[in-house]
Amino acid sequence: MIGDILRQERERQNLTVKDIEQGTSIRALYIEAIENGEYQTLPGEVYTKGFIRNYANFLKLDADDCVRRYVSENHPEQAMAEAAREETPRKEIPRKETPVRNAPDFSQASAGYPREKGSSPKYGMMAATVVLIAVLGGGAYFLLGDDIHSTGKPPAGQVQQDKKPASGKTAEKPGSSAKENVSATNTGKGQSPQTQNTSQPASPEKKANDVQVTAKFTDRCWTKVVADGKTVYEGIAEEGKTMSWKGNEKVTITAGNAGAMELTHNGKSLGKAGAAGQVVDKVFTRDAVN
Repeated sequence: MIGDILRQERERQNLTVKDIEQGTSIRALYIEAIENGEYQTLPGEVYTKGFIRNYANFLKLDADDCVRRYVSENHPEQAMAEAAREETPRKEIPRKETPVRNAPDFSQASAGYPREKGSSPKYGMMAATVVLIAVLGGGAYFLLGDDIHSTGKPPAGQVQQDKKPASGKTAEKPGSSAKENVSATNTGKGQSPQTQNTSQPASPEKKANDVQVTAKFTDRCWTKVVADGKTVYEGIAEEGKTMSWKGNEKVTITAGNAGAMELTHNGKSLGKAGAAGQVVDKVFTRDAVN
């Protein structure tokens, strides 16, 4: 049994359960449960495999082989399915070869092709006539425009602006309200209408387009990270290490020693994930943490 193998190796190295707890951050209760085969007391299947892997690595055993032994002892049907999947040879799909066509030879371009109707001399003369008319019309426009500007007179129908009164006082329109007069007075004190009420409503806070999580480790911690349903990391993070993960919709982090993990979600610090030796699951989305 895998628990017996781990216990025998621990005793061979003259280590106690307390030594394993301090070296792996796995609670002594869980270590004893693994050695005695009492897996029902562990938090779950994922944690059990992680603890066994962490325990085996600390003892410098083959962690993958230890996890396989656990699966074959407790889930034989799963072990058989994985073995069959590994033994099944993959069929190679024959590749279809696309015949290469010879590129057309353009060296004799338009050598023996008849001339289209649009390229006859008759159509060429018509096009030249249209261009000449456009040039003459444009020249006449600019000549007439210069005459208008040289006279200094505005075109007919243009309304001239009223001159300001000589006294410098603002003329009041009949029927204007007191409110309009106050507005005109304030405008005359150096405030232009364009500069008044220029404040605009604050734009709504932009939501994050993805999920970014950063973990800083202050002690050894077994960690598993799943981003958008895919496992992107599983192993033991050492003290002083900083790791970051990114997902489009969701990032889930499982920590075997939550007190050793300090988290940051989309630039916002969340502090420690939990207490020392505590096993926690954290689910991060674009807008929330569960």
